Amino acid sequence: MTIVIEPGWAWDAENGLRSGVHVVIRDGMVADVLRERPTLDAERIVAPDALLLPGLVNLHNHALSAPLFRGLADDIAPGDIPGHIVFSLLMPLGDVAAAVMTEEEIGDAAEMALLEGLRSGMTGLLDVYRVAQWPFIERAKRLGLRSWSCPYTFSETVGMTAEGKATYTPTQDTGFEATLALFDRFDEGPKGVTRVGFGPHGPDSNTPDLLRRIDAAARERQTVVSIHAAQNLIEIARVKEQHGKGSIDHLRDLNLLRPGVVLAHGMFATDDEFATIAREGAALASCPLAFARSGRFVPLARMEAAGLRLGIGTDGVTLDMLQEIRTASIFAKVQSNTPHGLAAPRILRAATRDAALALGRDDLGLIQPGQRADLVMFDLGSSRYQPVWDPLKALLTNGSAADLVLSMVEGRVLLRDGKVMTADAAAVTRRGRAAIGRVWREAARRGAIPASISARAAFPLQG
Repeated sequence: MTIVIEPGWAWDAENGLRSGVHVVIRDGMVADVLRERPTLDAERIVAPDALLLPGLVNLHNHALSAPLFRGLADDIAPGDIPGHIVFSLLMPLGDVAAAVMTEEEIGDAAEMALLEGLRSGMTGLLDVYRVAQWPFIERAKRLGLRSWSCPYTFSETVGMTAEGKATYTPTQDTGFEATLALFDRFDEGPKGVTRVGFGPHGPDSNTPDLLRRIDAAARERQTVVSIHAAQNLIEIARVKEQHGKGSIDHLRDLNLLRPGVVLAHGMFATDDEFATIAREGAALASCPLAFARSGRFVPLARMEAAGLRLGIGTDGVTLDMLQEIRTASIFAKVQSNTPHGLAAPRILRAATRDAALALGRDDLGLIQPGQRADLVMFDLGSSRYQPVWDPLKALLTNGSAADLVLSMVEGRVLLRDGKVMTADAAAVTRRGRAAIGRVWREAARRGAIPASISARAAFPLQG
């Protein structure tokens, strides 16, 4: 089947903004981009007020976290939790979810979260989760989304005492062998839609030996590694105590700052460490809303100044990529004290072409012949955009996910005129809501949700 898309504008990071083009999609690929209207037997999508973009790639996410922590982990007050939010609330609640959810419930919750991403222009994502949450893979595939799954590995599990002190407990169940099994079962190869990589949680919770095994396995299988790095001071202090160096230098010495590795956050990295990342070739996925929730600016301006390969992730706070890239652009402007920090073309490049290259896909992120047809289109015809001076700036400044009118992966239409074509969205939402509700009730019963937070719940935690 051939599709011809006729948008008002088309943009990508190498060809810039174009108008009056006709984009021909055939066999899952962009077959041509023409100035003259082709005389083809094809389905035509004519949208004179719309902006066509490469699909947005979410470079760091936790799909199960989005519904699991929604509202619950916001506006944390003094005394609500004993220490760092990751170790005293998010991970304990995640442990309850892993313990009580059935495979079907895990899939239902993941699919509900993925719907949010699909509806905001996300066509691909790198997702990190506990090995037992592998039904994510099947649900992403069912929706038609491109995915890179990176299940966690741990040499030590991380917790926190009531006094706010981090604890590290050795474990024999690292998750490494289980990840290899998931790779053998689901991975579709370097050019596939569904990929499985490795997700060591951090350099503090994975021994050098395990990290070396992961690096070797990932190289052999031509797949990605995702690891949290310099995301909090607890991690940095632990690495310094154990190895006598900072997290970034430690990963460099383990060959884990190479291309094919995606570092998550880098919140507390120094300028010299950012320069090291840039020099070695790893990508850095920044998630501004996740840290803003805890009252911190992600240092996007410093990351950009270092010249490293920057991608944007949602970290499971939301899966709304449009909101996330807008936030990143605004943060960079404030931090650099300039109005042009991470301007629209630059931040869109981070969320499209640069993210694709970070994941080893030079056939994604552009609208030109030979590229895979992962595309999204936003209608700019409503009053919030008009008149359109610059479609990229209009989308970044005033854009809404509600104006997404087309999403496709490999030429398969996933959303058309605002309607999801690959799932019954209402039914998915009902099932996902029920699954998360059961976890919340059990977590409250076990004390994994602190009493002061439980007391503020509008959701019924009994019954």
